[in-house]
Amino acid sequence: MSSRQSVRPWLVCLGGAVMLFSAMGLGSNVYSVYQPYIIAQGGFTNAQAAWIITVRSLFIVLGMLSAGWLCRRLGIRNTVSGAMVLLALSRFLFGAAGSLPAYLGAAALTGLAYSWAGMIPLTLLINSWFRSRNAFALGLASAGSGLATILIPAPLTWLIENQGLRGAFQAEGGLVLVLGAAVYALVRDDPARLGLEPYCQGQEVQRAPARRPAPGGMTPPFWALYLLAVFLTGAPTGIGISNVGVLYTTEGFDPGTVAALVSCVGLALMAGKMLYGELADRLGGRLASYLLYAAALLAYGLLCLAPNGSRLCAYAATALFGLALPLSNVSYSVWARDFLGDEGFAKGLKWSQSLYALGIMVFGPIPGWMADRTGGYVSSYLLFLAMMALSWLLIALVYRRTKSGGRP
Repeated sequence: MSSRQSVRPWLVCLGGAVMLFSAMGLGSNVYSVYQPYIIAQGGFTNAQAAWIITVRSLFIVLGMLSAGWLCRRLGIRNTVSGAMVLLALSRFLFGAAGSLPAYLGAAALTGLAYSWAGMIPLTLLINSWFRSRNAFALGLASAGSGLATILIPAPLTWLIENQGLRGAFQAEGGLVLVLGAAVYALVRDDPARLGLEPYCQGQEVQRAPARRPAPGGMTPPFWALYLLAVFLTGAPTGIGISNVGVLYTTEGFDPGTVAALVSCVGLALMAGKMLYGELADRLGGRLASYLLYAAALLAYGLLCLAPNGSRLCAYAATALFGLALPLSNVSYSVWARDFLGDEGFAKGLKWSQSLYALGIMVFGPIPGWMADRTGGYVSSYLLFLAMMALSWLLIALVYRRTKSGGRP
């Protein structure tokens, strides 16, 4: 295998990581740093501020329903590059916002960028460029969102404290434009257009990849159970990570510690995505997913202990939370292939991503509403704990029915 043949797929993977660093990391995960300041400086109630996340989620749903079509129509490279420009515009609009409607408009642009430069185009890229180590490459690229959550919170908190929300958002918008240029330079739709083959290992270089058939037993009722399980993961992960900052701020943690906790989520998220991809390749999707669910339940239990003021408990909670967050993205690609095979993969991924975003949208206002009535966000994380437990039960039922996801 030539050096160009072996290196180019990993450069595309790097482009995907930069894409996820921006669209998911800056656009969603890091927003938890902004939320307490937006509430305080805007004079919003928790319920009003929650609508920013809800509107973002609504446009994530709309964007995901159109992401596959756009990638086919415009090409993956053009779609994700345009989405990066939209994300930069959303940051500039956030910085100029002086009212709730302006924040909601910026959130709408963020949601579209999240979808059009998120997991659907990334999965299409990885499937095109990698015949071997597919799940690992997907986990590695999607770990870019975790890297943003590690690197950005501390300097972002400093910027907000010293330059205000406007200065912080403008700086972030400029960064996104630079990252967008990097994505355009690195990403290519198809190795064949460059005279290359997908990445392979060993004897797989000489043969076509085996097609994975759909397992038996995925009847409409079990398809509905699967979609419900995905729907239930939306709020605990998508809303959960956006409210980590305000959870600990409300419980009296200082801004520096809160930024460090958000970074802890990001560090663990990076490790979790790569670890989950490797486990799925080696152990199969079923056992890998069960391990992730176990980490999630323990994480939400510890997050509910935020009022005890223990920093050790807080760091343990956020670390486990980050490790479990691949349940909200990488797992959908694994589940779609386990339950629907190669032929139904695109359908499964599209519906998984859409139901995930719908779950965030439906439950988006609830944490703020509950916080206004209870004085904190712990009750929301108790709800998230129950939702994730039910999701695990439903996924286990579908795995048992289809007998899929075993060791490769």
